[in-house]
Amino acid sequence: MRYLKDAYLRFKRVGLIRGIFLLGVNHILPWQLIEVLYLNKKITVIIGVVILIIIMALVYNIMASGTHYSSKDSEGNEISFNYPNGWAFQERTPGTLIQGEKNSTDNSTYHSVVTISKISLNGTSLEQVKNNDIYFKTGKVFNETNRTVDGTQASVIDIEEMAGPERGKLGEVKLVLFSKDNYIYTISFVTGGSLENLKSDIDHILNSFHTGK
Repeated sequence: MRYLKDAYLRFKRVGLIRGIFLLGVNHILPWQLIEVLYLNKKITVIIGVVILIIIMALVYNIMASGTHYSSKDSEGNEISFNYPNGWAFQERTPGTLIQGEKNSTDNSTYHSVVTISKISLNGTSLEQVKNNDIYFKTGKVFNETNRTVDGTQASVIDIEEMAGPERGKLGEVKLVLFSKDNYIYTISFVTGGSLENLKSDIDHILNSFHTGK
């Protein structure tokens, strides 16, 4: 086996034909040559498989990360995030107010909207912003939790969007609020369906959400 290893290393360094010549045709048996060739082929196949796995991982990573969106205000403060297929975003006010829309492929009533806004922390608080939010004021809160967004703890409030006593429930809202670097950020996900059906999209955006210069 040691002989085969030495032969393989020599073949790898100088090439198969020259390697056989240097070893001497009288010093290598046919079965040894076959095993060396088999070892060389096996190594090549392993390398090929590894390269294929790396390529597939890169493709999956690109698909999983979605489309990147970035917007900056006049002072260079940026809001950026990734979003999955099916969404379309546009700036209302660069770096300050961004809106995205998604139409469900199953039912047009499941139209979903996300609104991202930023205001100065001066003279206001997260509690004030929450209490003044139209969905919070007019809807019914059915769940409150916390999660990390951009390295900061954020308040997450699930709300039933109401259309008044006669019309009842319109849809559901996930209101996300957090403060960072003297700004308060509000991210509102509104859907005509259930928030549960929008969970993967919401996680996709929030997990990649980033602010700063």
